[in-house]
Amino acid sequence: MKIATVTPDSFIDVMLTNGWDRIAYNVLRGLSAENLKVAFGTDKNKGMGVFSKYAHTKFLHADYITEPEKFISDICEKIQQLKPRVYIPTGEEVFAVAKYIDRFNNLEIKIPIASYDKLIKLHNKSNSVKIAADLGIPIPRFIVPTSLKEIISFSKEFGLPLIFKRFLSSSSKGVYFINKKIDEKDLDVFLKKNNLNFGKYIVQQFVKGTGYGVSVLFNNGELKALFTHKRLRERITSGGPSTLRISTHQSELEEYAVRLLQSVNFHGVGMVEFKYDEEKKRGWFIEVNPRFWGSVGLAINSGVNFPFLLYKMALNGDIEEIRNYKVGVKFKWLLGDISGVLNQILKTK
Repeated sequence: MKIATVTPDSFIDVMLTNGWDRIAYNVLRGLSAENLKVAFGTDKNKGMGVFSKYAHTKFLHADYITEPEKFISDICEKIQQLKPRVYIPTGEEVFAVAKYIDRFNNLEIKIPIASYDKLIKLHNKSNSVKIAADLGIPIPRFIVPTSLKEIISFSKEFGLPLIFKRFLSSSSKGVYFINKKIDEKDLDVFLKKNNLNFGKYIVQQFVKGTGYGVSVLFNNGELKALFTHKRLRERITSGGPSTLRISTHQSELEEYAVRLLQSVNFHGVGMVEFKYDEEKKRGWFIEVNPRFWGSVGLAINSGVNFPFLLYKMALNGDIEEIRNYKVGVKFKWLLGDISGVLNQILKTK
């Protein structure tokens, strides 16, 4: 990786981390579009952003999963060296940053994220569905099982497929399905095979509908930007990241998302996922991603530049609310879309 030289007259506006994937690349793209100088950090000497002309300077940092404290030390060191005005985590390293937020207290840096407790509360699927239910937001039926009998009984009452979700998981990782009737013996084998331990996952009713995402920016509980997309195609048809999306509006789901995040006085960016039955005009809350999301590029292309808005809010303390954007804009994750189409072809053979 070639590292650019940073001099006092070429200060850095914003620093990014976890910069190996398409999410980080689009965050970088959104900031660069506003002529900001971006320091782009990654734990891998590869990825879209590493080779991008948009990054003013690039650097390596430790893996936030395997070496969280070393990761934080690397980031603090780079902040002292590069002196960026704002630091924005682009992915799930936001949890490590929030957990060790006190380490940044003596540095002159703005980090526009929610507290660790709030992030984990929303990220934990068991907690987030309970918050939604308490607020009167429709959710699929679910249980946190303590026995095989509970799961079998749940399947008899609510049908198949059954969805198993780890409390802390993202995208399609940590999500498993049972599509056919099984007995306790088969269920036990299934749980052990997937390392699903009681008290660490939920079992959820399957609801039929189209995937929607309501993306938001909050300033200490106050909505500042909103954008909605509809999933046209997914890499895994049973759920997971979308590969083709379109910008749209859906007032009912938007109200649910705002209500949910206002209830915890959320701060920063996030995306709330829903399923919506177009025929019955009924939606269900699915989960929260309290961080940047895979389709942030669509929001940017449609006129809601969340990375830049987050930067401005952090730097200036507040921004004017934005809800207007272009509807009908499509955005494709090309590699994921190819993978999804191939999976469908193989399934039909």
